[in-house]
Amino acid sequence: MQTTQKVRKLLKNNIDHGMTWEALREELGRDVSPKELSRVLTTLTDEGKIELRKKSYYPVERGRLYEGVFKSSNRGFGFITADDTDIFIPARNVKGAMNGDEVIAKQVRGRGPGGKMVGQIIKISRRANKRIVGRFEKKDRYGIVVPANKRLPFEIIIPSKSELKAETGDVVVVEIDIWTQAHRRLQGHIIKIIGRENDPGVDIDTIIYDRELPTSFSERTLVEAAGVKAGITEAEINRRLDLRSLFTVTIDGIDAKDFDDAVSIKVDEAGYFHLWVHIADVAKYVAYNDPIDEDARLRGNSVYLPDRVLPMLPFELSNDICSLKPCVDRLAYSVFMKIDPKGEVRDYKIAETVINSDFRLTYEEVDVSLRDDNYSNETLAYLIKSLSLLSQVLAEKRLARGSLEFETTEPKIILDEKLWPVEIKVREGTPAMKIIEEAMILTNETVAEFMFKAEAPMLYRIHERPDPEALTTIGELLKELGYPIKSLEGAHARTFQALIDFSRSRPERLLVNSLLLRAMRQARYSAAYKGHFGLASEHYTHFTSPIRRYCDLMVHRLVKAKIKRESDTDAAVTIATALGAVAEHCSNRERQAVSAEREAVDVKICQYMTKEVGGVFDGVISGVSSFGFFVELPNSAEGLVHIRNLKDDYYRFKANHLLLVGERTGKSFHLGQRVKVKLTNVSISKREVDFILAE
Repeated sequence: MQTTQKVRKLLKNNIDHGMTWEALREELGRDVSPKELSRVLTTLTDEGKIELRKKSYYPVERGRLYEGVFKSSNRGFGFITADDTDIFIPARNVKGAMNGDEVIAKQVRGRGPGGKMVGQIIKISRRANKRIVGRFEKKDRYGIVVPANKRLPFEIIIPSKSELKAETGDVVVVEIDIWTQAHRRLQGHIIKIIGRENDPGVDIDTIIYDRELPTSFSERTLVEAAGVKAGITEAEINRRLDLRSLFTVTIDGIDAKDFDDAVSIKVDEAGYFHLWVHIADVAKYVAYNDPIDEDARLRGNSVYLPDRVLPMLPFELSNDICSLKPCVDRLAYSVFMKIDPKGEVRDYKIAETVINSDFRLTYEEVDVSLRDDNYSNETLAYLIKSLSLLSQVLAEKRLARGSLEFETTEPKIILDEKLWPVEIKVREGTPAMKIIEEAMILTNETVAEFMFKAEAPMLYRIHERPDPEALTTIGELLKELGYPIKSLEGAHARTFQALIDFSRSRPERLLVNSLLLRAMRQARYSAAYKGHFGLASEHYTHFTSPIRRYCDLMVHRLVKAKIKRESDTDAAVTIATALGAVAEHCSNRERQAVSAEREAVDVKICQYMTKEVGGVFDGVISGVSSFGFFVELPNSAEGLVHIRNLKDDYYRFKANHLLLVGERTGKSFHLGQRVKVKLTNVSISKREVDFILAE
């Protein structure tokens, strides 16, 4: 009998108490060497067939196993999501897994928060954090690195010979050399010193390196980008639809450098809108699997941080050759739509074009023109007014079919020359932004519908129905508040919008908005058509931003192949077979980018709030939990009022109602409630803001 079989049989016979290494060695005798026994135990553990608990080995009991990505908290416990099931992993069951690791877990007895299944990790399939970013601290005989990511609650030991001349206070990148079962004692070596922790830009550098966001392009990509010719040949113009005489503008933010889209419009005597949406023809310059394409696919999208942009494409393309700059000929992929006065698309055409934008307008300029009815010339006045009228028609139609309109805030951080935040503004949707938003939504829908009806390979932007379990809880709560609903499970999107509208004049408006928003699933990319719940769209894709989103670039290639009847070529087939993997990759990269962008904003907000310690603010409760409640200020800063600081009563958390209720007084705190708070502490490294209730 082989050693592996002998070990498994011994452990099966001792399933109740397990066996230590020493006990196994004694039972196996001299036929098995200590080295061979250790090798077999390591292999069986890695395969998830046995597990180590308090120095004893046990066989893994048969039953369903769950594979997923471990998401840890800064308190040691965590969760994995597998097969649409959330599994709670208590700290004692983590077994050395770290945030982001791909793991296999088994179900164990008990119930976690919110009745969740409880699991135990039995195998770490892939380590996510081979390199870790953190603050270096020098000790007498060695150094330690405290990870910047607070979901990695441990220190890394750095032998003195591996310090790379780092000093206390340096932010460094560490490569892990030794993993241990007790994961709080890792060992590694420093491979890069990013800079001093308080130097300008190091805070954002830390986030970039921690999330392994690409910051530079390969040499092959740079060479290829430098060789792209800016001019357009007559032959290229002749094979395209020439729209250079069509009055065209771009409308973007004042800080925009890359212009993906431009618009043209006319309104005929019958009130039909003739809308052209022109999108930069990136696919003309970036061939599938070429070096530029490989780098773009790796990134998945551009990342927009408070002090910089990490572009998906090299500067030569993103800010120059592909960008629809004014008064220069540019290659575009244009979608023409004939829209009736009720917002229905009656005809459309998709074509490769050449355009010449007449004006580069900003949202601010268009908003001022609309407000003051003041324009620099009649042609521009006609275009802006026509676009404004069309956006109103399209918005009304979209909302009538059930498209959701949540109340959200987005902060804009104003930095000084040392990259320190001096002001936080809240971005608000303006009429000019709505003009472009409605035009782009319609374009994406039109392209998706064309490809769906053609039964062509496609990348869709999908948004699935909300989580039924969450909807049940929300429905019960809203019934108690007097909302006229029977059940939210299976409800159409317009039901959710009706609830949002019904709440607008009620005190729990923010509560309803927040509850419904949190019940929504994340939108993602898919090669399979599943509709878009939030927009109430039957067909939807991303077509309008190929300079900054890789999915859009792929969609351009797919549409071109269909229109040119090249879907059966080897190149088109290669692209089509990769769609599933591309969809998953782009969805993951998007989540990574959004998470990095949010963390970078959180860092800057914390920095800004350090000067406000001791101040008193009006805020709104944005979250309630068993340990307190979060309060959001008008500038979007959010902080915690910990339950230990609510000293007037003993408060219990009612999870089903998202309430904290005082046992003696009956006083309660709920989502959307307005409170006055005092800022007591800010931790930039932990991204934490602490409040107490103001007297």
